[in-house]
Amino acid sequence: MIRFLTGLATVLLMAQCQQSKPEAPKAEGFDPPIPSTLSYVAGPITFPLQVLRDKINQALDPVLIGKETPDGKVKGIVSFRVKRMGSVRVEYVDQQVVLSAPLQMWLTKPFSKDTTPPDKPFCAMEVNFKTPISVTSNWRIASHTTFSDYTWLRKPEMRLLGANISMTNMVQRILDKHKTDIEQAIDSAVYEKLRLDQMIEPTWRDLQEPMLIDKKYGLWLLPNPVSVAAGKVEGNDKQLTVPLRIAFETSTKIKPETPEYTKTPLPSLQKREQVPLVSDLHLMSYIPYADINRMLAITVNKRDKKMAMGSLTLKSASVYGGQRALIVKADVEGLFDGTVYLKGRPVFDTLTNTLKVDSLDFDGESGSILSKKAGALWHDSLRKLLEELITIKLGDDIASLPNKINEAFEKGPGKKTDMGIRTFQFVPQKIAIRPDGIQALIHVKSTIALRVDAL
Repeated sequence: MIRFLTGLATVLLMAQCQQSKPEAPKAEGFDPPIPSTLSYVAGPITFPLQVLRDKINQALDPVLIGKETPDGKVKGIVSFRVKRMGSVRVEYVDQQVVLSAPLQMWLTKPFSKDTTPPDKPFCAMEVNFKTPISVTSNWRIASHTTFSDYTWLRKPEMRLLGANISMTNMVQRILDKHKTDIEQAIDSAVYEKLRLDQMIEPTWRDLQEPMLIDKKYGLWLLPNPVSVAAGKVEGNDKQLTVPLRIAFETSTKIKPETPEYTKTPLPSLQKREQVPLVSDLHLMSYIPYADINRMLAITVNKRDKKMAMGSLTLKSASVYGGQRALIVKADVEGLFDGTVYLKGRPVFDTLTNTLKVDSLDFDGESGSILSKKAGALWHDSLRKLLEELITIKLGDDIASLPNKINEAFEKGPGKKTDMGIRTFQFVPQKIAIRPDGIQALIHVKSTIALRVDAL
């Protein structure tokens, strides 16, 4: 009996089947464009003090004063040579790098043509230097080394006429005369060997590569880094730390293959008193209506389009913008044969990581044409079907974005750099209906740590 009444009602309603082409809502009344917003990836770049020590020892000539001329001789009436007899030790104390090394000194025979240094040094000392550490705009580590103090390991003496004569004052005067040369030699070694640009270049290069965040529709995220800022160098008894913050713009493209992009060279380093270590990612996305319609055509052809007990079939669907809303044009046949228009506002669902249309409903003219009886049968079915079709499912792909960024930092030459994303929270900011597509800005709150394992 129920089936009979239902079938009878359907037949009666179909007898009232209407053919109509309501006037399409005008494509006017758009949101203002969302201005470009910079994103930031921040984190402390750390490297062990051992690395600094090894670089200084590698670059610093063991002979600090009194190098031989090309013919193997030493210039001067009283020739003096200072040679480092061990590794330079490096510590970080009171916000400064402290360097210490054992030095030995040789003195040639005064007023003699024989300038060959003797076999044994005539004195030795432990010398200490200290220097603040900073970064320069050309990605170098800069130091300003100054002599601190020294401890005699073997005081200088000469035997003259059978007596030992102290030469401490003379050696101190010679050291005072040449200490600037030693300080500059240390500063030069630090400047030439510690290259931050070589450390960050792989990260900078890999960060620019497009990242596929939706394989099904070919949705790519294109980061475009524009600047890098560095704060004050800090440290402890094990490592030095340089806080860095990379600023970049983001955009999206829907392409079946990897989109082309322009490689940006590493810019000059901007120096800041403080650099916040919380990353701010603003994902700017622009999805053209043409791409949405291409996706709709593929999806509609692949799925069952019958609704309301088979009394209505969706033939095609397309979208465009206007009246600060996304307008959906749906061609149907069956109980109602013709075109209907629906409108709704796109929103980003943080629970499912999808861009969907909220409160999709019939346009005023389409709603007035439809009979109330017919609407009770298929209004909701058509709305739900179209809402599902228009949902742009980023889903697991956008949720896996932290891992994708990690991979971008760690592959290839970037294996020297580890990056850990500790938190990652999506917060929608703005969505704009534009003449050619939907513009969306999503804020991603995160904390990222960088560690440089080797120079």
